[in-house]
Amino acid sequence: MEFVSCDPSNYRAGRTQPVRYIVMHYTANNGDTAKNNCDYYHRVGGLQASAHYFCDEHGAMQSVREGDTAWHCGARAYWHPECRNGNSIGIEMCSRKRADGSYYIKPETVANAAALAKDIMQRYGIDTEHVVRHYDVTGKRCPMPWVDAPAQWTAFLATLTPEHPNEEEEEPMTRYNKIDDVPAWARSDAQRLIDRGALRGNGRGELDLSPDMLRTLIVCQRMVDQAKDRQLCMD
Repeated sequence: MEFVSCDPSNYRAGRTQPVRYIVMHYTANNGDTAKNNCDYYHRVGGLQASAHYFCDEHGAMQSVREGDTAWHCGARAYWHPECRNGNSIGIEMCSRKRADGSYYIKPETVANAAALAKDIMQRYGIDTEHVVRHYDVTGKRCPMPWVDAPAQWTAFLATLTPEHPNEEEEEPMTRYNKIDDVPAWARSDAQRLIDRGALRGNGRGELDLSPDMLRTLIVCQRMVDQAKDRQLCMD
């Protein structure tokens, strides 16, 4: 991701708290781009305002490092009990204006902001309860389209939530199809099972063994070996 450093007078270096929140904003401009905004905050000092990221329909750009404190949701009075500049990452979305003066955010911009937010959530362990609007922090009407139409905000949050949040992502199932695929610790026992005809595979020349199946077979094989050893001792 391209990084254009914000002027140092527009943010504070470092953080006093760990990152716990993501705050969503809109730029309240008509037809601006992520690059326009990053260049502006790089060029103009003394604004005492900033955001970590700017998103438009083409992607995202970074203006302030995540390890630094952007001034994006500060206020004299707060609605939110915890979220502040010091413990949050600010994402600005570029906007468009209709003929009637109302603002909207292009779907592509929203999608890029969602992808960025999900990446940040994963890296910091942030859940959707800690993704908020500027409005939720200070009462400012930002992002205006998501304040005036709360269903749009709800829909955005839904894109950040896994379809099955309590299920781990399934990984491709490991299969051992040849004796050389079998881990070294089990290979000799697996070969003995093949030689005895106890392990025949799937009939297509493949062992078709999952790790769980392999462990079960090896345990059973070793139990048989131990029983034979005990019988020999008794004889």
